[in-house]
Amino acid sequence: MGKYKVGKETKEKIYEASKALFYEYGYTSTTCLKIAKESGANVGLINYYYGSKGGLGIELYNELMSTIKAKVTENLYKLGLETTLLLQTAVEWRVLNNNMRFNKNFSRFYYDLLGENVLYKEQSVVTDFYRNLAESCDLHYSDFEIAFIAFASAGATQGINLAYDAGLIDCSSQDFINSSIHLLLNNMGLDPELIKQVISESYEIEKMFTVRIEKNFNIV
Repeated sequence: MGKYKVGKETKEKIYEASKALFYEYGYTSTTCLKIAKESGANVGLINYYYGSKGGLGIELYNELMSTIKAKVTENLYKLGLETTLLLQTAVEWRVLNNNMRFNKNFSRFYYDLLGENVLYKEQSVVTDFYRNLAESCDLHYSDFEIAFIAFASAGATQGINLAYDAGLIDCSSQDFINSSIHLLLNNMGLDPELIKQVISESYEIEKMFTVRIEKNFNIV
C-alpha cells in the first residue's frame, strides 16, 4: 500500500511539473530531463507512468478539453439553458478559440502538439468528440470517416490559426470564430441553415459567461 501511495504521488508530481513547464516554455522546448528535475523524479519514470513526453502532453490536452466541456456545461446549467450537443459544442469551440486568441501560452502548447504530430500519434479525445457529435446529429459515419473528418479539421484549425496570428487573415476575432465553427460543422456535412442557426445562437450564449485558461492551464 505504501509503494502504491508513493508511486501515485510521484506520478502526480511529474504531471504537475509538466503542466508548469509546458505552460511556461511550451511543449517542444520542455525536455523530459527538465520535467524530471522539476518534479524530483527519475527521468525513466516519465516513460514508466506516461509512455513518453507525448503521453504527458496528450494527457494534459485531454484534461483541458474535458474541463472546458465540464465548465461550459456547469455554466449552462446555472443559467437554466437547455441546449443540444451540437449547440453546446459550438459554445465550447468559441471558448477554445477565445483562449487561443488571448492566452499565447495555451496557443503555443496547442501548436506544439500539432506541429510534433502528438495529437495524431497519441490517443486523444478528438475522434471521440467528432463521433459523439455526429451521432447526436444522426449522422452515421464509419470509423474511417470520423477519423478523416477529425484530423482534417485539426490540420485546418492549425493552419487558419497560424495564418490569423501572422496577420494573413484580415477579419475581427468574432468573424474568425464564426468562420471556424462554420468550417468545423461544414466538414461534417451539416445543413447550411442549421449551421447558420448554431453560429447565431452560440454567439448569444457565449456572451453570458466566461471560461478562461489561466497560469499552468488552470481553468476558471
